[in-house]
Formats: sequence, structure tokens, C-alpha cells
Amino acid sequence: MRLAGKKALVTGGGTGVGFGCAQRLLEHGTEVLIVGRRDDVLEEAVSRLKAIVPEGEVSFQVCDITVEDEVVAAVNAAAGEGGLDILVANAGSGYPGPILEAPVDAWQFCCELNIVGTATCIKHAALSMRDYGGGSIITISSVGGSKVEKWMAPYSTSKAGLEMLTRCAAVELAPFQIRVNCIAPGYIDTEAISDNFSEEFIRGLVEHTLLGRAGAPEEVGDAVVYLSADSGKWVTGQILSVCGGMSIPQGDDFEELNRMMYGDELMDSVMGKG
Repeated sequence: MRLAGKKALVTGGGTGVGFGCAQRLLEHGTEVLIVGRRDDVLEEAVSRLKAIVPEGEVSFQVCDITVEDEVVAAVNAAAGEGGLDILVANAGSGYPGPILEAPVDAWQFCCELNIVGTATCIKHAALSMRDYGGGSIITISSVGGSKVEKWMAPYSTSKAGLEMLTRCAAVELAPFQIRVNCIAPGYIDTEAISDNFSEEFIRGLVEHTLLGRAGAPEEVGDAVVYLSADSGKWVTGQILSVCGGMSIPQGDDFEELNRMMYGDELMDSVMGKG
């Protein structure tokens, strides 16, 4: 994949999807700096990553992506002597609540973190990349950026905005050979899901996933590697769904009609029930 010697910054890299992205980049020889708001979480993540990839070069730095000076410091630390090669703008969060009752704080929180914070990371990563021949910027959205998720309007709205931000950045940064793409994961088995949602809710997520299982954080990392390496050098401005088929809009199920027309034996056969 030709990522050996590259330098990457992964925001929200201490847990979940960010951790999986950092792991895959390390496994392909990238020097990785993970950032987040809690040093204890980051320190533990670095220890885990070093155990998984003993030869990997990984470090951490505390950074709140809504504070521009901290973003500048993180980019400079990740870039070192040269320019930054890869930014994985993963840090983000949600705020549940009905539109009729959602406080202004809910909208401000989601937009400040998911859009403005990501835009700040893109800005300073791109300034670093511009002077060293380009690079790859990857934002992390969600299937919720394109599919309505009831009672999660601030989150879904901000993720949709993040996807448009990605396209705008791809257009503006293309002259500098900076590619900007977005990954939209579906149900990924992370701490945030297992710690905050019921087993019944999680079963529903699986049922809405065509491949019938949760994704792993490292599988999002596989897409990051593809978009960061030469394999993705002709790709920019795209939203890549890594979701096991969750993002596919589905209409009515005409199984009953097909059984009437073709019989139960044939239908059981094609459905693997025979």
C-alpha cells in the first residue's frame, strides 16, 4: 500500500472507529499521532496499539478539535520536520432529542464539533500538506448523514453538513494534490454503542444491516488505508459507505407475490431455505 514512512493524524483516536483507523495505518507502516480530549484514554490506547503493532510508531497528544490553537499544535506535532501526509478527521459526537424539545445547545454542540471542528482540522492539515506535495484527508460521517434517524436530528443534520464540507474541501484543495474523501460507517461495534444502547436496539441495527452483523472499527480502517495509499490516488470528493449494506434504501418485500407465481419450493431454494 506504500504507506511506510507516511505521517498521520487521527482525531478521536483513543477509542472506537478512530482506534481501528490508527491500528490499520500502523500495520501498514504509517507513523501515527492520535489525539482526543482525555490523556488517560489516549495513553491506554497507545499501549494497546503498541501491543498489537510492536514495531509501530504511535504517540498521543491531548487536543480538543473545537480549539484552533490545539489543532495547530496537533498538526505540527504529527507533521514533524516535513508535511502531514494523512488526516483522519474522526472526532465527533451526537445529541439525541426531538426537534420540538431539543435545546439550542444540542444544535450548537453537534455543529461545533462535527462541522466546525472538522473544518478546523481540514484547514490546518491542508496548510501543512500544501507545501509538501499534497496528501489525503478523510472525514468520518455516518449512514445518518444520508438516512433520516428519528429523534437524532442535530446529529444527522451535522453529519450531512460534514459530507458537504468534504466535497467543498475536495474542490478547493485539488489544485494542491490534496484528496478529500469521507467514510460513512454503519453499525460499528464500539464502546459508544455497547455502553449506551440496549441489546434490543443493537439487534435492530443488525437486522437493518444486509450482511447481518456489526462492522469492526478496523474495517473502517481498511477503507482509510485504501483512500490514503496509491490505491485511492484517483479518488477525491467521494462519500464511501462502509456499512454492510445498511445505507441501501429498501422498498416493499414482494416475497409473497413471488411465492404465488413461482411456488414455495423454488423460492425456498433461491433463499437458501431448501
